Parts: sequence; C-alpha cells; structure tokens
Amino acid sequence: MTARSRVIAMRRTITAVMLARAVAVGGAVIAVSIAASRALALPVAALVALAAAGVGIALAMAARARPAQSLEQVALWIEERHPSLQYALVTAAAVGMERPDVEAQALSNPWWDQERQYLLRRLLAPFVALAAAIGLLAWNPAFVTRMIADNARVARTLGTETRPGPDPLARIRLRIEPPAYAGRRITEIDDPSGADALVGSAIIVTGEGPGRAVRMSVDSTDIPVISRGDRWSAQLAMPSRAALIRLRASTSRERLIVLAPVTDAAPVVTMLLPTQDTVLRTAEGMMTLRAAVRDDIGLRDAAFEIIVSSGQEENFTFRTTTLARTQLSGAAEHTLDLRLSLDSLALKPGDVLQMRAVARDRNTVTGPGVGSSETRALRVSRAGEYDSVAVDAAPPGEPDAQVLSQRMLIILTEALDKRRPRVARPTLIAEAQRIAADQARLRKRVGDIVFQRVGGEPLSEESNIEAPLGKMTPEELLARAQEATKGTAGEVMDVEGDETPILSVSKPLLEAFNAMWDAGRALEQGDTRQAIPPMRRALAAIERARHAERIYLRGRPSAVVVDVARARLAGKDKGTSSLREPRAIVAPVQRKRAERFTRATLLLARDPAAAADTLLVMRVAALGDAPALAAVLDDAVRILRRGEPRAIVSAWARVRRALDGAPIARSSIPAWSGAP
Repeated sequence: MTARSRVIAMRRTITAVMLARAVAVGGAVIAVSIAASRALALPVAALVALAAAGVGIALAMAARARPAQSLEQVALWIEERHPSLQYALVTAAAVGMERPDVEAQALSNPWWDQERQYLLRRLLAPFVALAAAIGLLAWNPAFVTRMIADNARVARTLGTETRPGPDPLARIRLRIEPPAYAGRRITEIDDPSGADALVGSAIIVTGEGPGRAVRMSVDSTDIPVISRGDRWSAQLAMPSRAALIRLRASTSRERLIVLAPVTDAAPVVTMLLPTQDTVLRTAEGMMTLRAAVRDDIGLRDAAFEIIVSSGQEENFTFRTTTLARTQLSGAAEHTLDLRLSLDSLALKPGDVLQMRAVARDRNTVTGPGVGSSETRALRVSRAGEYDSVAVDAAPPGEPDAQVLSQRMLIILTEALDKRRPRVARPTLIAEAQRIAADQARLRKRVGDIVFQRVGGEPLSEESNIEAPLGKMTPEELLARAQEATKGTAGEVMDVEGDETPILSVSKPLLEAFNAMWDAGRALEQGDTRQAIPPMRRALAAIERARHAERIYLRGRPSAVVVDVARARLAGKDKGTSSLREPRAIVAPVQRKRAERFTRATLLLARDPAAAADTLLVMRVAALGDAPALAAVLDDAVRILRRGEPRAIVSAWARVRRALDGAPIARSSIPAWSGAP
C-alpha cells in the first residue's frame, strides 16, 4: 500500500472510533439518567431533560470527528506522534503522486499498527462506562426505597426522628474589641452587614445554636467555630486588607459580613520654624526650632533630629543628635519648641546643619508609625565665597516694557472711580494725572506702530515730523506718512485704489489712538467717569487689530475642486444605516462594577437577600480604590435588609451615581472650538 492509501485507511479508522466513543458516552448518560429517575421518582420532564443532555453530549463528541475528514489533518496528527517521518507523510498525502524517496521515508516506520492499537485503547473506557450504566439500569432499586421507608418508620415509632432545630444564622451578633493602645470602646452590632475597625481589632461573631452546624471562612481560610452552651462563637483579628466573612449552615442560607479595615495613619509633622533654608557668615547666637505634630489616634513621643556635616570634596564627617524628646502620652496634637545654641555646635565655615522633627504614635500592632517633617538646612559660608560675583550682570530693562497695558489702565481707572466719593479733589486729580501719563505713553506706542506700518518713522524725538497732538483721520495719517517718506501728495501707496491695504489694517489702531486721546484728556481733568468709555473703545479696537493680522495672497484664488452645492443629494445610492451599539465604559474595573450592579438590580425583585450579598461583594472590592462607593453600598445593604421600598429607590440611585464617578464641575461654559 502507498502512503496515501494508508492515510485514507487511518482516516476511516479515526472517524469510526470517534463516532463509537460518542455513541458510548451518550448512551451511558441516558442509561444513568433513566436509572436515577426510577430510583428518585423524578418527573417525566426531568427524565426528558437528562436524556436530551445525553443526546447533546453525543452530538458534541460526534462533531469533533469533522476535522478527521481532511487527509492533511490526519497526516499532521500522525506526524506529530511520529517526528521521525519528517513531514514525508504530509507531502505524500497532499501531492497525490508517487515519489520513491518520499514514499520510502513515509513508510519507513510502521506507524499504522501503533496508531490502530492506540485508537482501540481509546474505546475501552467509554464502553466500560456504557456497560456499567446498562447494568445500573437493569438493577431494580426497589429494595433501597423500602429500606429508607422502613428506617423512617422505625424512627417515627421510637421517637428518634431528627427534627430541624433553630437556624444558627438567624440572629448574629458582632463584637469589635479595638487594640488597647487606641483607647476606644467595645462595640456590638446585631445582624451586621459589615464591620469597620482598626487593623488588629478582635472580631468576635456569635449566634444561637450548636457550633457543629456552622462553618465560617474568611477569603477561603476556615475559622474554627466553638460551642458555648446554646450559642456558638468564632474569633479572628481584623486583617490589613478588606475581606469577606462567609457563614454557612445546612438549615439556612449563606450569610456574608464585610470586614473594612481602618489603617492607623502615621503622625503628621510640620516644621514651623525655621521657615526656609539659610546661609550664615558665622554660626553664633540662638535659633528657635518649632514644629506642629498631630495624629489620628494618639502620639507617643516627638523630638528634633539634627545632623551636622563637615568637610569638602571626598572627606566628610557627620554628627547626629536628638534633642528635646517629649513624651506625649496619647495626645492628639502638640507643638514642639526648642531654643538651639549655635555656639554649642561649634560650626566651622562650610559646615551644614540639617534639622527636622520626628514623631511616633502608640501603635503596638502594626507600628509604631513614624512621621517626619521636611528638612531645613543652615550652611555656614566659606571665607572666599564673597570675593567674586557669581552671576552675570543683567542688561538694563527696556523702558517701553514697563508701560502698563490698556486693560490694566481700565482697571486702575475703575478702582479710582469707585473711591472717588471718599477721596479729596487734589488727591483724585493727582492719581488721575498719573494714569493719564501712562495712557499717553501707551498712545505713543500705538502711534509708532501705525506710522511704521505706513512707512514713516516712529513718533520719537529724532523724527522729522512733529508728533500729533490730537485726533487724526485716515487722510491726515496718510498725509503725514507721505511727508515722512518724502512722497508726493497725490501719490497712492502700495496699490491702486482709494485705500491701501496697510492703512485698512491700521484703522483699528488709529481708532484706538484717537480713543486714547479722549481718555487722556478726561483723566487730565480728573473726570474718571468720562474716561472709562473711550478707554474701553480703545481696548476693543486693539483686540480687533490683533485679530485682523492676516497675510493677503496676491493673485486669483484657486478653482474649487468639487462644487458642493451642485453635488449635494445627486447620488444614486440610498445607503444603509448601521446598527447603533451602546458605548461601553472605558475603565475595565468600572465596567465590571456596572455589570455586577445590573445583576443585583435584576435579583432585587425575586431575591432581595441575594441582591444584598452581591452588593456586599462589590463593597469588599471597592474599599481599596473607591471608598465613596463602598459607603453608599453599605447604606444600600442596610436599607435592603430592613425592607424599606421607598428608601431602596433613593439608595439605588445613590449607588448608580457613585458608579458613574464624581460629577465634573465647570466654572463656565467652555469656548466653542468651531464646527468639525
């Protein structure tokens, strides 16, 4: 036989074996279902469902035989089990022509006998299961039913029939014993949904009934339950991370309790004096050190730490000292003071004194917590530091850069106008004239810009024209510019027409120039109320001039590639709209929480207890990164267990808002960015 014919024969064998396995497994499931329905007296619907499951399993296993119809897949499966063939079998099965070298390599190893034996062994387990299921089906379980009935009848006769006792999870009490260092009271909670306590607190869970019927676990760790009389109890320490207590009993449903640990924060230390680092020529005299210390539970002690470093380059020495250590005995706040003598430290030139405050709390469980302030440094300068200037001299500032802006002049004028009734007349005129002087300097800068644009010189002392003293019209501006450039009176500048483009762009600045003249004249007379309107007109004109800065291209504009007005609604294709899909929440954690809350909402109508358990599981996950959400989930669970319909609606709304995150508050409407 050729290699291809042997692959075809192996394909038939594989298909037959897989179908036989499917039939055997499906038949075993159906036989077991029938036997179970007889023994347990199940209804016909249950029997049909179990039989349908067996048929489904058989069909699913039979569907796995489809890939075996491909010669290439069968050849690859054989090659995988026999690497020595080196893909010769795949080549022979795929090409379909006889090549002596390939055929010799593909038939060098008698793989067909080994694979046939392997496939027959794969039939052993399914057919053994089918035989066992048929034997179970042939067995009559009537005597088992009679044995159970006889035992029940004997138990009723002797009065030893087991009666259900009280539910051990019906009334649960939680006792929280904080650590001794905290100095807090012991609290007890009836029918708890959660417990918020310091890390290391003793959590004692108690209930009515025998302890052997109760199982308690915390995050898959079993907690021993002890019976004391007619009550049971279990004790554990509050873990450092959020956890979930699971209580199980055979006579009741599972109960969940959330453990929300409260971490003892480290002390917060703030250095009040000295307020900043400093450099001294000589370390003499007294220095005051002051620090504020506070803690959420209680402070143990506080002190100042100083480090003196001496030396230079690679030779340094350090001295560390603790000063003014104070026992605080559980105080929540304290101010630490110290008068430090710099003479006693014997600081030499180049030495650096580093100072900070340190405090410890009374935490004996996970601590003590240590807090420290920012470090202040005091350096003693060396003798040669002041012999040379270490910075480059800055050039003198430009005088025009100190001119106030038009907006600032308006603000100053409005402030002076508000104080006008309370200010004496001479003072009012003096301050208004100072603003008028600033307005005149700003007006001169605007005039310089206008004259430079039209080709003239700035309005300076070196100009060959007289500076304008009053308002100017565009014609006067053009005439002065032509005079400055020695042009003729009738000559038109830049381009032909009634108005040059440069003059057109400079018109807003000319308007601001004239408005500043009116404002300055009113300010010279002390009339601030009459000066504000022209100052605002000048500001508006300056803004228009700033937005009018454009580059004008010479020549004809390019032709429009597409005539949009003509092409609109001229197409023949009507088009089809795509289905809209809801946008998913970007954050994966937020999306999972929303999905879990949706499941809790669906459970709310038919099983409120299951909905409460779902919210408790959500709260455990939210305690780490979303404390606000954990708080509203706890309130929702309490309201749900009390069974208040109106309160449940508002609690559900609060949870939904917390899931969406904090609202974004904007001080004003954002600026429009234009059409897309």
